[in-house]
Amino acid sequence: MIRILFLFCIFILLSCKPDLNNPNDPTKEDFWTRTFLQSFLLGDSCGNFTAWERRYGSGSYTTYGTDFLFLPNGDIVVVGATEDPILPGNSQGITGEFQGTPGVSLNLFLLRLSRNNGDIVWIDYLGQLYSNLNFNPKLSQFANGDLAVSFISIGSGQSVPGLLSPRVANPNSIYVGRHSVDGIRKWYTYLDSPDVGNFLVTTVDPFDRIHLFLVNEGANGHTAFSELPSPQNASLGSTSDTDILYAILSGEGEGVSQQYISSDSNDFPFNVSYKNGFLYLAGTTAGSISGSSHPAVGIEKPFIAKFNVASGAREFLIYNGNPSTTYGDSRQLVVTDTSILQLVTTNSAWSSVVREPMQNDTEHYAFAQYDLNGSLQWVSFLGNSSFDIPSFEEPPTLLDSRTGLWRNRSRIPNTFVRYTSGSSVATGEGNGAYQIADVYIRPNTGLFESIRYTSNLTSPEARRTDQMKELCTGKMGYMDRIFTTSGTTPTKLGFQTSLE
Repeated sequence: MIRILFLFCIFILLSCKPDLNNPNDPTKEDFWTRTFLQSFLLGDSCGNFTAWERRYGSGSYTTYGTDFLFLPNGDIVVVGATEDPILPGNSQGITGEFQGTPGVSLNLFLLRLSRNNGDIVWIDYLGQLYSNLNFNPKLSQFANGDLAVSFISIGSGQSVPGLLSPRVANPNSIYVGRHSVDGIRKWYTYLDSPDVGNFLVTTVDPFDRIHLFLVNEGANGHTAFSELPSPQNASLGSTSDTDILYAILSGEGEGVSQQYISSDSNDFPFNVSYKNGFLYLAGTTAGSISGSSHPAVGIEKPFIAKFNVASGAREFLIYNGNPSTTYGDSRQLVVTDTSILQLVTTNSAWSSVVREPMQNDTEHYAFAQYDLNGSLQWVSFLGNSSFDIPSFEEPPTLLDSRTGLWRNRSRIPNTFVRYTSGSSVATGEGNGAYQIADVYIRPNTGLFESIRYTSNLTSPEARRTDQMKELCTGKMGYMDRIFTTSGTTPTKLGFQTSLE
C-alpha cells in the first residue's frame, strides 16, 4: 500500500508543479495536490515516531528554549537564548557566530534536532537579545514551511549574507528574518526606532505577511520604524506612557504598514495568535484603547482584540479581570476553531460564570474562555489557599486531541506541595519539591476533569516545561528548562518526545 501511495505521489509531482508560495490558498488549482502531499508526509512522520530525551548546553551558564516547531518530517526546530555556545568551545553557527563574552552575553539561537534521536542537525546564532523574564521569542512559519524569526536585538547586530537593513545605534532594535528549515537566511532586517520597548509578539498569516506588535515608548514621542511607511494613525499617548506599535512586513521583508494601538495610558502586547482569517492580540492596558471603553481607567487590565486580516478591521476589543485589580501581563492566549482561552494571574475573583472558585486571596492562575465573538463563557481559578503560585512562569496549555480537554502543565513552587484547587480530582504519585501538575479542564463547562501530579527531577536538579505541542494525536514534544534547585536561572535546555 505504501508503495502504491509513493508511486501516486511521483505521478502527481510529474504531472504539475505545485505553487509553494501560498499553499493554504484553496483557490489555487493545485491546492488538493499540495494538501495530499502534505498530509502524506505528515502522516509518515507520525507513523514512524521515535521517543527520546536529550539536554543541550554547557550547563555552566544560562541556557533555555522559548519555542519550538515540528517540521513535516518530524524534525524539531527550537528557538532559545544562551550565554554560552550550545556546543562547548564551538561558537560558530551555520551562518552567524556567538557574540560577546560567554557567561555574560545572552545570544538568540536556532537549533534543528533530528526526529530520530535528538541529534543536532544544525545550529545558528542570531546575535544578542534583550533579556526579560516575560519576553519569550516565538517561531512562526510561512506557507512554504520557511521560518519567521523575530526578537529584540541589542548590541551591534550582525552583518552576514541576506541583510536588508542594518542595525542603527539605538538601545533596542527588532530583528526580523526569513530562514529556511536548513538554516539558511533568505533575508533578515533590523527595524529601528529609539522608542523600541521590551515586549514583542509576532505571527504570520496565510498571505506570508509578518505581523509584529511591540511596546513603543513615549520618551521620543512614540517614534515609529524608519524602514516602514509612515503610521496610518497618530498616537493617543504622552511621552510618559507606552503604546503598541503594530507593523506588517511582506514575506520578502518589505514594509507594508504600521499603526498605533494606543490609549492615553500604558499599553502592552503579550500574546498573538492567527486563526482562520483573524488575528487575536492579548495584552494589558490602563486606558481606553481607541474605539473601546476601559472599565477602570488608570488600572492595568488584560484585554483581547480580534482583527480581520483581509480588511484590517478590528472586530472587537474586550477587557478581562476584576475591575478593581491591577494585572501585570497576559500569560497565554490559545485560539481554537470554537473558542479563545486566556491565562492571567490574579488574587481577585470576578464574573458570574466562575466554575472553579479561588481558594483564598492568594495569587492564582485564572483561565478565562471566550467564544469567537468575545463573549465570556467561564472562568476557572487554580491555586493554593495559603501560598501564591510562582511569578514569571508561563505554564503551557493546549487542547489535547486525545481527550478533547484543555491541558495545562505547571511546576508547583517549593513553598507548597500541591494545589488546594481540584483536590477531589487529584491523581498521581508525585512527591517532593517542584512537582509537575497536569490540569485537565472541560472546555464546555470550565470544570476540572482531573489534576495529575508527577515528581520533578531528583535534587539538586528541577525542570519546568516551557512548551508542549502535538505532532499528531498522542505524540508529544516537551521543551523544558533545567534548573539546579539552588539557582533561579536555567542552565540547560531539555527536550523529550513522548508517545501517550
